[in-house]
Amino acid sequence: MKIRDHYDVVVVGAGIHGAALAWELTRRGISTALLEQDDFGGGASANSLKIIHGGLRYLQHLDWVRSRQSAQEQLCLRRLAPHLIRALPCVMPTYRGLRKSRAALFCGLSMYEKLVRPNNEKAQDGKSMLITREQLQTLIPISLTPDMTGGAIWHDAQAYNTERLTLSYVITAMEQGADVFNYLKVDALEIRDGRVAAALTENRLTGDSHRFRCSVVINATGADIFKAPFDSILTHGAAPTFVRAVNLILPGHISDYAVGLSIRSNQSQAHADDRLLFFTPSGQSTIVGTWYFPDRGDLGHAITRDELQQCVRDVCGRFRNFDFVESDVRHIHVGRLPTTGVRRFGTVKLLERSRIIDSKAEQGVEGLLSIVSVKYTTARLVAEQSISLIRDKIDHKPPTAILSARLSGGEINDFEEFVASKTRQYGDQLSTSTIYRLVSHYGTHIDDVVALLDRRQALREIVPGSEDVLAAEIHYAMESEKAFTLTDVILRRTGLGQLGCPPQEALDYCLEMMASHYQWDDDRRVRELESVEESYSRIVND
Repeated sequence: MKIRDHYDVVVVGAGIHGAALAWELTRRGISTALLEQDDFGGGASANSLKIIHGGLRYLQHLDWVRSRQSAQEQLCLRRLAPHLIRALPCVMPTYRGLRKSRAALFCGLSMYEKLVRPNNEKAQDGKSMLITREQLQTLIPISLTPDMTGGAIWHDAQAYNTERLTLSYVITAMEQGADVFNYLKVDALEIRDGRVAAALTENRLTGDSHRFRCSVVINATGADIFKAPFDSILTHGAAPTFVRAVNLILPGHISDYAVGLSIRSNQSQAHADDRLLFFTPSGQSTIVGTWYFPDRGDLGHAITRDELQQCVRDVCGRFRNFDFVESDVRHIHVGRLPTTGVRRFGTVKLLERSRIIDSKAEQGVEGLLSIVSVKYTTARLVAEQSISLIRDKIDHKPPTAILSARLSGGEINDFEEFVASKTRQYGDQLSTSTIYRLVSHYGTHIDDVVALLDRRQALREIVPGSEDVLAAEIHYAMESEKAFTLTDVILRRTGLGQLGCPPQEALDYCLEMMASHYQWDDDRRVRELESVEESYSRIVND
């Protein structure tokens, strides 16, 4: 492991906020190390409906600033990674009453189109509109209720693969000069004369210790920001409480639209507000959420069986031919999000905006900043807002030039034309569907993956139990994307396990490739399989 004598900034935590910050820092010539104790994007950043929100929901509270910020960041992400971000049409029923009536939705959509949404997005995706009750039932197989009066259509965006979007920030930061490390845990901070001097770490795979000398440490560890070694951080107000945010991945494709439904949740008391659930298409599966349950240290990233049953009851019967039982749930995403506390009747209010805590103001310790992170969509904006604070704390003035704002693999001006050109180029070797998926995963790096096919005949094989994942992708993940465990490959590199645990034959195939590459013994092989199984074991009998 090669470590520099000194870094301007050490970023601790490589979820979406830490990854975006490392990218923004290196764009500006600020020497950076990015340290993650697990794998990149393996925490709350992996818990997602995959919707890149454009800010429409915030108009309900007339929060113009937040709405505009979300719309601009959505557009920014579509430019940064056009292979990973897609337009997503959305539909939501209108209801009797005032708050979610046709008149209320019409006003909201009109304000959004005229005052918030960028003009170039409108031309690309289409306009928002109201539809009748009959059109709603034709569009989606919804089970109509007497209080539904029609529907509203608008356009948002969706990440094809949120794990690879987070990884793209990491890889780009590395290409721009950052030193990035996963499975490196920060055990302590070295403080000298009232300022941070170094981060002391341990490699969780090898046990080796390392010292990262730096001017600034950024604590971007998500829900762990108040835990050791950052547990002495003070805030002028109370530290936020956290909730477990839960999304379910269910078999079956309801619609090409993301569907928002107001549901009187069985989780809450009778006087609680309606819960808005989204049913988001993802391949031949549907991601449903989000539910919020009280945080429990004994559960970690898991839910109880009673909580799962509550979720199932909320969903069943909402659509024609879309009923299921607990055993049908393919995967459960659980992430911890900050709140302003539990409100009346058991409902929660999520923290609306990310916060940046400067420990100089709080504790008198110079060189430590902490990010209370909130939204995936606006992570890049939070990173940009952190830059001015960071510049004032480093020992030199970095170059003023800023590198190009494209993520690695995203140097694509027209996605469909790029797919067509790669189909012409590789059509004699790969199927059309495989080429489309490779471009969607890797963007311009499809060339690097396909180049591996000429190395060994075995790399041309399709992973057993998958539709079209190439053995070359596993090799590429190990060689170029810092995949050191089987879980890395299955959940966050190839997409094999994105929508549920892949079949055993796929796990065995990937395990053998990785065991051969890293020379794992039998004990390590067993631990790797157990780790994958644990990743999908999110239900606790309580």
